[in-house]
Amino acid sequence: MRKYIISALFALSFSSLLFSQDYRIGIKLAPTLSNVRTSVADGGTGLERDGSAVKFLLGAFVDMPFKENYYFHAGVNFASKATKISAQNGISSLRVEEYDHEYLQVPLLLKLYTNELMLDTRVYFNFGIIPEVRLNSANEEPGNLLITEFSDFDLAGNFGGGVERSIGVNTRIFAGLNYNIGFLNTVKTQSTAYNDFTIKSNLFSLEIGIKF
Repeated sequence: MRKYIISALFALSFSSLLFSQDYRIGIKLAPTLSNVRTSVADGGTGLERDGSAVKFLLGAFVDMPFKENYYFHAGVNFASKATKISAQNGISSLRVEEYDHEYLQVPLLLKLYTNELMLDTRVYFNFGIIPEVRLNSANEEPGNLLITEFSDFDLAGNFGGGVERSIGVNTRIFAGLNYNIGFLNTVKTQSTAYNDFTIKSNLFSLEIGIKF
């Protein structure tokens, strides 16, 4: 079933864009910094972020112009994330847990370019939304059950920017910084020994890539 979902998302992202004669296809790779934001329904449980984790992102995309210096950016990313939290309930001992995740992302962004600031070099800014499908999750210590199940779907907002340079007639390289802020609670079910809590994801990425 999962492979059919992935195939459908690829088709959805690219099929309508490939009719444009001026589209650009590209690939990108990014080291990322993954962490979370936490909140608790009331004061009975103490829940905090327990640091960040270095992960990675790999993606393919299409940039399609619809006005001078304005592009629609869509694609598919494979992104790894982490949930690192510490929790304490009343006088119970502190629990520290770490979960690793794999997500399929479908970025839907508006990309704005400046005119050339130097020869063959432009600055761009992007923003939009990124639907995400969780492919897999693993607990670093399987005996811990603070979070028993994560949500299958997330939605993040994106904003960022970077620099793009032409190195040939049809080839361009780029580097940029992006911030993804998750909008939805990633916890589906949790331990009943703790008050209800919410966890939302953050992802910072340093993207480098090439497009043709």
